[in-house]
Amino acid sequence: MTRLLPILLVCLVLIGRAEAEPIRIRDLAQAYNVFEASELLEVKTGTVSIDDLVQNPAKFRFVAAQNRLIKPKEHQLGYWFRFQITNETDRELFLQFIYAGTELMRIYETAGNRVLAVQKLGSLQPETGEPFRKSILFCPIQVRNGQTHLFYVYMEGINATALPIYALSTARLLESQHRSDLFYGIYYGIILIIIVYSLIMYARLQEVGNLRYAIWVFFIGLQMALFRGHTSEFFWPSNPSIERYATALASVTGVLHILFTLTFLQLRLLAPRYYKVGLGILGLYLISFVMNVLDVSLDHSLGRQIDIVPLIVLVEGVFSVAAGIATLRKGFRPALFYIVGNVFFYVGIFVFLLYSFGQLPYGFWTYESIHLGVGIEIIFFAVALTYSVNLLKKHRQEAEREQIRLLVENKRLVTEQNEILEHKVQQRTEELQEAKQRSEELLLNILPSEVVEELKLTGTSKPRRFERVTVLFTDIKNFTSMGERLSPEELVSEIDFYYRSFDDILSRYRIEKIKTIGDAYLCAGGLPVIYPENPVEVVRAALEMRTFMLRNQQERRARGQQHFEFRIGIHTGPVVAGIVGVRKFAYDIWGDTVNTAARMEQHGEVGKVNISAATYQLVKDHFQCKYRGKIAIKNKEAVDMYFAEEMMEVIEKDLKNS
Repeated sequence: MTRLLPILLVCLVLIGRAEAEPIRIRDLAQAYNVFEASELLEVKTGTVSIDDLVQNPAKFRFVAAQNRLIKPKEHQLGYWFRFQITNETDRELFLQFIYAGTELMRIYETAGNRVLAVQKLGSLQPETGEPFRKSILFCPIQVRNGQTHLFYVYMEGINATALPIYALSTARLLESQHRSDLFYGIYYGIILIIIVYSLIMYARLQEVGNLRYAIWVFFIGLQMALFRGHTSEFFWPSNPSIERYATALASVTGVLHILFTLTFLQLRLLAPRYYKVGLGILGLYLISFVMNVLDVSLDHSLGRQIDIVPLIVLVEGVFSVAAGIATLRKGFRPALFYIVGNVFFYVGIFVFLLYSFGQLPYGFWTYESIHLGVGIEIIFFAVALTYSVNLLKKHRQEAEREQIRLLVENKRLVTEQNEILEHKVQQRTEELQEAKQRSEELLLNILPSEVVEELKLTGTSKPRRFERVTVLFTDIKNFTSMGERLSPEELVSEIDFYYRSFDDILSRYRIEKIKTIGDAYLCAGGLPVIYPENPVEVVRAALEMRTFMLRNQQERRARGQQHFEFRIGIHTGPVVAGIVGVRKFAYDIWGDTVNTAARMEQHGEVGKVNISAATYQLVKDHFQCKYRGKIAIKNKEAVDMYFAEEMMEVIEKDLKNS
């Protein structure tokens, strides 16, 4: 027995000194998963230093790293990761740590018994002390040209069991950064637009639901930014300790979500029992907030953080869906969008929790699942809120929705152009002139050339009043029902086909296309260049549009295909035209003339050009028109309307031929 003791001791020493096989870097286009090849050592915080590990490695027994071995939110524990990397290339490599809110990280690169480099990362590391962006969490390593270096990574304040670590090249890292920046840029842009939209709605309608929704979207966006380290990177880089209040912020967000639910679903009126349950959940969130603030204030001296927020979120999820179903059964139809939004949100949370506890692998859909779920929930809530307001203030909301669509579209166009310009500048400075020319072409495609020249000369464009402008409105009959029978690609393709044809017709005249709003098409003659013949040109263009649509209908009927049917309305009168603001502007027109033209379209007939009496008086010598009588329109007295049938010169030519 005594003879076996030395053998056992030798085996233990060998086991203690055993290290995993090195990760061999050969393909620079590949990202190598370091976590799967690393070894793990759990320690009490502050008890083991890098000198202990380097000078006496046999003393510490590392085990193969596994997600289940990591205990999140145990602030009295720290974790050492150990792995070797052999770089068989001559290129620089980086270690990338997928952001998980880990408070403190130290990366030691060693060779032999020497520490070659030390890097400091983590959510509590001040931004000014880091060489790279906090939300990216990466650092360069020195190993190359066939060398093998041993790495030690120490982590404290771990909040998730999923801690993906990758070794990758500069090109692969830049690709990852650009993809991440694009995703979050779009994500936060949508959140910002929705917040602004909701505040505008509140200012106009004084509906408290809009205000609570805007506040909730702000805080949920702030929390999503905090989850990825964007808050400490951009808002408080020199005071990262604020990040420790992340769970407290989750409680605040939950309170705001409950308040929005109580208001939006009208639970006090439609479901009083659910209203009382919601108040109870509100109390639980407040208790959780106090607990988390105290825990952070005591610097986690109680050990493992007691976080009841996930349990409250689960209860709230069941409550939200049940309350939504209850109000939907009572005829509150916007609740359907609220239910769907909550389902996406809690599915995203469920997927993210599975990823956080190592049950699902790292990937875009798992890592960003909670952000995607929140984003979809925000969009569905916005739809539900808009739908709810439309039931009460439909005529006041139509213009608001159109404005939001235009803002989003303008933002997309400007963002795309900025990305193109930035990419070109980064690649080759000599292409700056070409990029500038493309930018000007895009501006000319958005604004009239006269307005563009005024902007280039003065930096601004003053609004102008035009005394005689002919406005044309056209839209698709039964657009919503027809759109439901087409796929999104088919629907956009169909609308694009018609509107391209309309654009081609307008290009033959001095008519200015103003904008398209969904299925509506708006243009005007007589601006920004004034010419007295604009009523005749606009009516002539409208007849060409009608001819094109009728011919297209005949061709599609012959092939057994469905087609769109259009109404056209025209009115002549004074308008104000110009651009508003200094960013993301668009050329637009305002005035009663625009509203009257829209009414002409609404009270017209499919395949007809419906014109007002004002327009008729200006074109009656050029076109054969059919009097329709006085017709009542919204918010106005009954007005005379006419159908423009055909040009006089065409009729005279037919008479001569006959």
